[in-house]
Amino acid sequence: MVDLWMPGAARHALGNEGAMNGGPARAVWHITSNATDWTFARELGWFTGGGADVAPHLLWDPWTGEIAQFFPADSRSLSLQNAGDVRTNRTGKYCVQIEIVFTANETVGGKRYATVRDTPCKGLDGIMTWLRSLGIPDVWPGGAPTGFVRDTVSLDAWTKLGGHYGHNQIPANSHVDPGPMPDLFAHAPVTPPKPPTPAKPKVSLAHVIYAAKHDPAAAQGHTSYKGEVLLVEKALHAEGLLDGQYVDGSFGSKSVDAYKAWQRHLGYSGSGADGIPGQTSLAKLGAKHGFQVIT
Repeated sequence: MVDLWMPGAARHALGNEGAMNGGPARAVWHITSNATDWTFARELGWFTGGGADVAPHLLWDPWTGEIAQFFPADSRSLSLQNAGDVRTNRTGKYCVQIEIVFTANETVGGKRYATVRDTPCKGLDGIMTWLRSLGIPDVWPGGAPTGFVRDTVSLDAWTKLGGHYGHNQIPANSHVDPGPMPDLFAHAPVTPPKPPTPAKPKVSLAHVIYAAKHDPAAAQGHTSYKGEVLLVEKALHAEGLLDGQYVDGSFGSKSVDAYKAWQRHLGYSGSGADGIPGQTSLAKLGAKHGFQVIT
């Protein structure tokens, strides 16, 4: 199940959600182009206030990596003009609109930045990971934007082809943003941390030896041993050496015979294949069947 709210993005739900029309998933890239204030805080205040009627899904600051989200992915946002009867904000299963806090030729920290691709692009890995999880393919159907100019794709292409688009490419829209973009597809997915590997259950060599050397009634008196013996018997059963009816946690004579067969399988003979578990043979059985032998 996909996350309709991007993991790690600050959620500023605006309500006013609208259903999508279905079809290939896509993303549309914009820049804020604010000549007087280039800050994330200012743009966030605008889209949650007076600019809520033109809000995108995501607002992204490529210097700080800050990201805010205003609509879930399965809702239309409000950043595009319609193309006649085609409601462009609703085209596709998803049509994720991303506003980059950027103005062409702005100066940050004393350095001038002509295009988005010149910025640090902090946080872009996370955005691309999320967009891929939504099934948005790594392709620009109209080609990657090369300048601040109109490059409109056909209405047929827009409605039928999933992938990434610039605002400058959407039919019936007039904007020329986002301008030259970084290589989106070179940004590797963010790999989530692997869950910890469950600890292997522990089997005491001494406990299993005790169970093998004593009659079942005596061994059953040590109830703490039963779970460990069961692990060994289940492993012997999995090896095809012990009938399932004897997997009972007692290590009776049938289990001893099965363990003899395991020892012979490992190359032991004579007194080395007496059915009493040893450190090496039990460790090899445990390594194969998921338990750890302790002494």
